[in-house]
Amino acid sequence: MDDGEDDSGDSSLVVRRAHVRDARHMYMIHVRSLAGVDREGLDWFKGLLRVRSRRVKALVAVLNGEVVGFTIAYKGRDRAYIDYLAVDPRYRGMGIGSRLLRELEQLLAREGVEEVGLSVKDSNMQALQFYIKNGYVVRGVVLVLSARVGDIADGPLDGYRFQVVKGGVRGLKVKVIPTTWWSSLTEEPDRMVYERLRDEYTLLLYKGSRLKGLAEFSPRRVMNIDYIAVSYSRPKDALKTLVRALKEEATRRGVEELVVYIDGSKNGLINALLELNFKTVRAEYRLSKELTTG
Repeated sequence: MDDGEDDSGDSSLVVRRAHVRDARHMYMIHVRSLAGVDREGLDWFKGLLRVRSRRVKALVAVLNGEVVGFTIAYKGRDRAYIDYLAVDPRYRGMGIGSRLLRELEQLLAREGVEEVGLSVKDSNMQALQFYIKNGYVVRGVVLVLSARVGDIADGPLDGYRFQVVKGGVRGLKVKVIPTTWWSSLTEEPDRMVYERLRDEYTLLLYKGSRLKGLAEFSPRRVMNIDYIAVSYSRPKDALKTLVRALKEEATRRGVEELVVYIDGSKNGLINALLELNFKTVRAEYRLSKELTTG
């Protein structure tokens, strides 16, 4: 999501709500402009734009009838998370990124959002500068940890059991700690998209009758865990056991690598992964901005 540019202005540019018919254009911009970012497929973009949820905010920038940029955000009550902001490389330097960001912020502010956040990969200094110049402040980091499935340390489940169910889990009543700050905003819309694509699974970890953790994933060669959360009671132990259960499932499905995102402030959970032979492969800056509502 971390593409940005300076604003030079263009009166012929129009920013509007994205429609399903825009999905292919958005996908192609995604592929062209976001080198090094985990790429979503065309079906994901179509699925997202078909989701009937007030949480999803998607805008496109149109120049002379052509979609040249887009942004996607997820909204909670008074917070929002910008997942993507991308501009076609052929139209960089025209202020399109700044215009999209400004229009999105105004939309979110009208709907009562007081703070908007995003993340920028540590390798993208241009995007980091862009957001800072637009009033965003660095609040912390998110670490990206990875391990080859065969290298993850084995260990007993110690009274835990797990089950894997198709799709996401709705209406969960148990309080859990997500590994990333944005998960509370992105989890529900993402689950609705992946349920349409029919390739999302949830691993549920129990001790007795108590839920101790869960992870939502799509089984691919490199499996990015879309959403992972553990109980407040002994969270480090729960995470280690959850990952061991994920290893069993990944081995069965031929997955080669697991990737987990985790807030830099969650030191205990980070150490749990390091003890299982995960390695930090990159980091993302966490930024946020307060909006003026009303």
